[in-house]
Amino acid sequence: MKRFVSYIIGVAMTLTLFDSADAELAFRSNSKVLLPNPTSVAITPKPSATIYQPTSKNSINTTSKGIQLHFREYPLGEILKNIQEETGVFFSLSPQIAKNLINIDIEAKHWKSSVQKLIADYSRIELWTNQTKTSQIWLVESTPYN
Repeated sequence: MKRFVSYIIGVAMTLTLFDSADAELAFRSNSKVLLPNPTSVAITPKPSATIYQPTSKNSINTTSKGIQLHFREYPLGEILKNIQEETGVFFSLSPQIAKNLINIDIEAKHWKSSVQKLIADYSRIELWTNQTKTSQIWLVESTPYN
C-alpha cells in the first residue's frame, strides 16, 4: 500500500512539474551548408525598416527601443560571452566557431530576437524559456552535404 501511495504521489508531482514547465524548443539545420572561411565569417542581418548607423565601437546597448549590438571584426565567442553575462542565456559552441570574426549591426526589441539574428547563419539547437537565465543555445559545426 505504501508503494502505491508513493507511486501516485510521484506521478502527481511529475505531472505538476511538466504542467508548469513552458519551453520553446527550436532546431535549425542549414539545407545548404558551406564550409566556413577559416579566418572569419561575417554575419549580416537582413535589412529591416530601420536604417542602422554603424559604429566603429564594439558595443551592446539596452535602450528604450530595445537591444543594440554593434561589432566590427570581433570574435563570436566573445560576443556570446558578453550576452551570457548580461542575460544568463547559456551558449555552447566549439572553439573554431568561437574564433569567427563578426561584423554586425543589430537592433531588436528583445534579447531573443537579437540573439536569433546574430546566430541566423549557424546550425543550432535553441531552448528558449520564459526566463532568459534558463535558456540554452548550442551552435554546432556541420559538414557539407554531397
